[in-house]
Amino acid sequence: MKRRVYLATAGATLFAGCSALSGSETDEENGDENGNETGDENGSSDPINEDPGSFDEFEDLSKWTVMEGSMSADEERTHVGSQSARMDAGESDTRVMIKREFDSPRDLSDELPALAFASDREVNPVIQLSDTDGNRLLLQCAVEADGSFARHDLGYKKTVGDPDLSSIAHTKVSFWAGDREMSLWVDDYHFVKRPDTGKVLLEFPDGSAAVEAASALAEHDLPATAFVRTDYVGGSGYPSVDELESLQEDGWTIASEGATGTDLTALDAESQEAEITNAVSWLEDHGFDAEYFSYPLNRYDDTTLELVAEHHDLGFVGGFPGHGHVTNPAMVPRATNPDAEEAETLLEWTADQRTITTISFRELENLDATLEVVADLESNGDLEVITPSDLASDYLHE
Repeated sequence: MKRRVYLATAGATLFAGCSALSGSETDEENGDENGNETGDENGSSDPINEDPGSFDEFEDLSKWTVMEGSMSADEERTHVGSQSARMDAGESDTRVMIKREFDSPRDLSDELPALAFASDREVNPVIQLSDTDGNRLLLQCAVEADGSFARHDLGYKKTVGDPDLSSIAHTKVSFWAGDREMSLWVDDYHFVKRPDTGKVLLEFPDGSAAVEAASALAEHDLPATAFVRTDYVGGSGYPSVDELESLQEDGWTIASEGATGTDLTALDAESQEAEITNAVSWLEDHGFDAEYFSYPLNRYDDTTLELVAEHHDLGFVGGFPGHGHVTNPAMVPRATNPDAEEAETLLEWTADQRTITTISFRELENLDATLEVVADLESNGDLEVITPSDLASDYLHE
């Protein structure tokens, strides 16, 4: 089956989330969380900045049409410029959605969007790109509650139809509130490049699982990354220094999951710093890579992000991969333990649309099937398996 046909028929959501999927003009009238939309379809046709990079800093909200919920300018909470757009779900709003028309169909063959978000609730906002025929690409990210504004890379959620990214008519930003009254702040809508071919990173945020998986990776001659809890190396159920050195000799990256792998958000700032810096010191002392970090339990707060950005080149966290060049190195999204079908869909998307995908295996049940897909696509020249060093040096948004 050709990849474009495969992706067009793989309409089911890849990863569970609570946000809405926005619909096209041909959808049913009643809006719901499955992708149908309601609201006025009249969008702004004001001229926009069509250059790569900058698109909208939300300085003029008249360019956006409110489809559901409400939107207002917020001068107190911004990421760039003098204001952001605050999207609010009131008591009667199950979803909030805003829309902006492109001045003329925009060619996104080599680009994907990224935005800055903040929220008072944990939420997975959706960004929709609709082509001139009504086919849609939906991208998504994970936003923690009560954090500071941060740039988010947008990963693959689903396609509806077979969207032509060379002819995108409009974009929408939405989130599913359900029965929650909540606010989402959005700012700094910009576009980032896509690599020449799809890029995949394979990770194991469990050193013992990495040792167990080593032979399968070697069979396909694929590099991977093992994140270790440095205080426990050599202990019962954990890899030894010799095992980690053997992995490194075979091309693996040995990186940090902190000293003990504890939930950093449960610690005060001093304890968080000790957890991170003690692991950095141990890795450096033993000749391993201290530049890369895996967030334990995929949890972080503002303090964690600041410390990871200070002490590491990249931080990997659960989210929605299949994105363009990385805009926030401290929050690189990854798929955690996708099943075989989810992983195949994501890898096909990565190869077809030249995106960047990180897959993390804490469990090995679906490893062999996923590696077979990776090896097949790589042998055909459709994607390349890279390391965190490659990502940091070649695929960060400038």
